[in-house]
Amino acid sequence: MLKRAQWLDLARKLDWKPTYVSDAEVFPIAAAGRPWLPYEEWAGWDEPFRTTYAEYVATQHEKETSLWAVKESAGRPEDFAKLPREWKSAVKLHAATLPLAEFAAVIGNLRAARFGRTSAWRTTALFGALDEFRHTQIPLLLMNDLVASDPQLDWTHRLYHSNNWVAIAARHLVDELLAGANPIEFAVAANFVFETGFTNLQFVGLTALARQVGDRMLEKMLGSIQSDEARHAQIGEPVLRTLVRHDRDYAQYLCDKWFWRSWLLFAVVTGFAMDYLTPLPARTSSFKEFVQEWVVDQYLRMLEDVGLSRPWYWPAFEVALNHYHHMVYASAYTYRASVWFDLVVPGPDERRWLRQHYPGSWDELDPIWERISARWQKTDPGNDFGVHGTAIIGFCNLCQLVLCNGTPTKNSATTMQKDGQKYIFCSEPCRWIFEQEQTRYAEHKDIVKRVLAGEAPANLVAMLRNYFGLSFETWGKDAYGGNYPWATRTP
Repeated sequence: MLKRAQWLDLARKLDWKPTYVSDAEVFPIAAAGRPWLPYEEWAGWDEPFRTTYAEYVATQHEKETSLWAVKESAGRPEDFAKLPREWKSAVKLHAATLPLAEFAAVIGNLRAARFGRTSAWRTTALFGALDEFRHTQIPLLLMNDLVASDPQLDWTHRLYHSNNWVAIAARHLVDELLAGANPIEFAVAANFVFETGFTNLQFVGLTALARQVGDRMLEKMLGSIQSDEARHAQIGEPVLRTLVRHDRDYAQYLCDKWFWRSWLLFAVVTGFAMDYLTPLPARTSSFKEFVQEWVVDQYLRMLEDVGLSRPWYWPAFEVALNHYHHMVYASAYTYRASVWFDLVVPGPDERRWLRQHYPGSWDELDPIWERISARWQKTDPGNDFGVHGTAIIGFCNLCQLVLCNGTPTKNSATTMQKDGQKYIFCSEPCRWIFEQEQTRYAEHKDIVKRVLAGEAPANLVAMLRNYFGLSFETWGKDAYGGNYPWATRTP
């Protein structure tokens, strides 16, 4: 019998020249992506994870066995109930934004498994599709057992089927990134930028925090998923290298566009969890420090290695790294009934910690929490709507997130006119992306446009109940009802 090393390389490359149709008919540019190159340009495509199907199945079986063993010992409702209140919200935020986004990634990988330009790429993408389907099932199954004891966890499945403002923003990104991209853009945007550049932040950084908190179930779930991500993330670099050789400007554009778009989503999903929803004793690093370690240094090295430059908007990103997730969190807290998880006010100890880790920006941000704390001190505990926003806020016409970029003293929102329509953006990078592909984005309606068009109610409670699909039992509240040990109430 041949040894693995004797047959694997041959089995990985089973391409052949079609004789009854042309390459362009087998791999049409609309499906395979641009630039359309002859097969010979892709023949050297390679990736380090050279696994076979038998090895893949054996490895996944071992991981499944290990995961379900932890579920049986630490994944019951009573285990979840023992977790800190704010950490349970971090779990709910992650669990809702993950699984159906992963299902969209199944579609993207399957498209690459059919239209990727070399058989080794197609095989690796097929494994990627199996991975992403697994990543869809795991959180849905784990959280389903907990719904009876905490109805907010039902949003693990409901979020992407709703008109919630977070769902609108996440779907806007996920549909384009994962479900609508051709294999070349998918490989650069999802495999190189999103997975290689950002998912370590979520699946490695958050795993470390889960261990510190004592959440064995989430720790195991994230670790089991990340071991898959590390494999099919390797698709991106060899595709990008080929793209750089033939169309460097397009390669630079894709990287710059998807880095910014990915950053905005992770700033919300991971930034909230690390700097606000992790109990203070369990915090090992700030969100900014995790980004600098797991994203910035690594990503810039990868760009340089393939012959690309850092994004043109890097100074704006550095400002956003110090401000953006803090400002969105303050907005989300103010309108917490519009989400499906509870939020907390950072107390004096948490604010001291944040000042230490954000010395250049926290002085601008701290007054926000001074005002919110003062309002709670004049409001009865549990009276959430006594310390809650009521007016409809603005959203970016590109990323669909709230207009919270810039700093508290200088918002970076910018506008443009097109065909008699005025558009507003949270930042210059969002406007720049919109300008490059206006037909792709111009018709998408944010919450404000839906209200103005009569598609969504302007009344806040009606919007929460009838449009977002939330109820009193599921909409977000202050996790402590404003009843903090440090809050001294005035009579």
